[in-house]
Amino acid sequence: MSKALAAAEIISLAFSPPLLMASRAVRTAVRAAERPIVRIDVRRWVWRMRLRAERLRFLAGIGANDTRCLNIHVLPMSIARASAIMIVTLVASRVLGWLRLSVIGAHFGETPELDAFWAAFKIPDAIFGLVVAGALASAFIPVFTSYLAREREDEAWHVASSVMNFVLLLLIGFSIVMWIAAPYVVPTFVAPFHDPKQIALTVDLTRLMLLSPIFMGLSSLTTGILNSYRQFLSSATAPLVYNLVIILFTQFGYPFLGIHAVAIGVVVGALVMWLVQLPELTFRRTRYSFSLDLSHSGVRDVLRLAGPRTLALGAVQIVFFVDTYLAVGMPEGSLTALVYANQLLLLPLGVFSIAISAAVFPTLSHYASLGQVGRMRDTVQQAIRWILFLTLPTAIVMIVLRRPIVNLLFQYGSFGPEARELTQAAFLFYSLGLAGHALVQILARVYFASRDTTTPLALTLISIGSNVVLSVTLAPVLGINGLALANSIATLLEAGLLFILLASRARLRLVGLGVSTLKQISASLLMGVAMFGFINLTNLPFDLIKDPPKLTLLLQTILAAAVGGLVYLAAAYLLQIGELQEIVGVIRARVMRKRGP
Repeated sequence: MSKALAAAEIISLAFSPPLLMASRAVRTAVRAAERPIVRIDVRRWVWRMRLRAERLRFLAGIGANDTRCLNIHVLPMSIARASAIMIVTLVASRVLGWLRLSVIGAHFGETPELDAFWAAFKIPDAIFGLVVAGALASAFIPVFTSYLAREREDEAWHVASSVMNFVLLLLIGFSIVMWIAAPYVVPTFVAPFHDPKQIALTVDLTRLMLLSPIFMGLSSLTTGILNSYRQFLSSATAPLVYNLVIILFTQFGYPFLGIHAVAIGVVVGALVMWLVQLPELTFRRTRYSFSLDLSHSGVRDVLRLAGPRTLALGAVQIVFFVDTYLAVGMPEGSLTALVYANQLLLLPLGVFSIAISAAVFPTLSHYASLGQVGRMRDTVQQAIRWILFLTLPTAIVMIVLRRPIVNLLFQYGSFGPEARELTQAAFLFYSLGLAGHALVQILARVYFASRDTTTPLALTLISIGSNVVLSVTLAPVLGINGLALANSIATLLEAGLLFILLASRARLRLVGLGVSTLKQISASLLMGVAMFGFINLTNLPFDLIKDPPKLTLLLQTILAAAVGGLVYLAAAYLLQIGELQEIVGVIRARVMRKRGP
C-alpha cells in the first residue's frame, strides 16, 4: 500500500500543474522513500518519471536536477501552458486591435487629422520604449527572477520597488520636458507638415498623449513582476482592455471631440491596462515600498543591464522617426497606410512569436540563474522550431491573401480603395521580414536571460544603420513600399547575426534545426501554391477580381486559408515535421487519459 501511495504521489508530481502541488504530496513521497521496503522501487519510479520529463520538458516544463534522495525541483508553470495563455489572449487582443484600427479608419480615412495623430503618437511611444521596454526586456525580469530562484523574495521586492519608483520619476520627467519642447520638436524632427493647422494639431495631440507612457510604464513593470511568478493571464488580458477603451472612446466620442477622442482613449486605455493587473499582483503578496535604493546591487544590475538595451531601443526610434519623416513628405495618406500595414504585421508577430518568447523568457532566466546551460539550449531550440513552424506559413498567407485581408479588415467608411491599395502593397513588403522579426524576439531574449545586453545592442545598431540607409535609398524609388522593404531586410540581417553568434556560444544543434527549417519552408511554399491556385480559380467564374461583396470575399478568403492550411498539415505529415508529431502526440495522450486505463 505504501508503495502504491508513493508511486501515485510521484506521478502527480510529474504531471500536475506545479503551482497546484501541495507540500503534503512531497512530504508523503519522501516518507515513503525513507522506508527500506519501498525505497528501491520509489527510486525506480523517479528515474522513469524523469526520463519522461526530459522528453516532454518543453511541453510540460518539468525537470529534475538531482536523483539522490527524491530531491525534486519543478518549474512553476509549463512553457506550453504559458504560451497557450499568451496566444489565446493575444489573438483576442489582436482582433480588438484590428477592430480599433478599422473603427479609426472608418471615421477618419486618409485625412490630415489621422496623419497628425499617428505622427503625434511617435513621441509618447518613444519615451515608453526608451525608459521602460529596455529595462523590462533585458534587465528587470532576469534580476527579479534570480532573487526568486534563490528564495530571496523580500529582497526581490525591494529591488522591484526601487526600480519602479526610479522608472516612474524618469517617465514623469521626460513627459514634462517633451510637453514643453513639443512645439519645437514636432515640426522639426517628427512631422514637417506644410499646413500650420496640421502642425498645431499634432503638437496638441502629442501633449495630450504624454500621460500614456507613465501609465504604460507602470503596467509593463507590473507585467514583468507577474511573468516572473509565471502568472500570465491578467498581464496578457491587459492589452484587450487597452484596445477596447480606445474603440469605445473613438466610437462614442468622435462626434463631440473628433480626433482628440482617440488620443484620450489612448491615455485612459493605458491607465486601465495597469489597473486590471493590480488584483492579481495583490495575490502575489505584494511587498511594494517607496524605496529608492539605487546603491543596491540588484538595482545596479538592472540599470547596468538596461543601459545597452535602452540605447538599442533609442536607436530603433531613429528608424521610426526617419520613416515618419519620409512618409509625411509623400502623398496624403501615406503615413496612415504605412502604420496600418505595420500593425497588420504585428498581428501574427504578437500572436505567435511574442507570446512564445514572453512565456519562455522567465524559464530561460531561471535556467541561466542556476547555470543549466543544456536546458537553456534545448528550450531555445524548441522555441525556434515552434516559432518557425507557426510563422512561415503565416507569412505565406499574408503574402498571397494580402489584398482581401486589407479589404476585409479596413475598407469601411472613409477608408477607400486607394487607401487599401497603398496599405496592401506596404503589407506585402513587411510580410517578407516576418520570420526575421519572430526570430529576433526569441534570440535576443536568450542573450538577455544570460545577462548579455551588449551583443544584442551591437547587432541592433548594425541593423538600424542598414535600415536607415536602405530607407533613404529606397523611399524615392518605391515610396512607402521602400520603407517596408528596408525594414524587412534589416530585420532579417539582425536575426541572422544573432543566430550565428548564438549557435557557437550555446552549441545549438545546427543540423537538426536546418533540416527542420527546410521542411517547414517546403511545406509553406506548397501551401502558398495551393492558395494562389484556389484564388485564381474562384476569381474567374465568380468575377471576384474587382471589389466583390464583403460576404463573398470573406467566404473566398476563409476557404483559401483552409485549403492552404490543409495542404500545410498534409505536407508537414509527409515530411515528418517534428512539431506536428508533437501536437498529435499530445492530443493522443489527452484522449487516452480521458478514456482511462
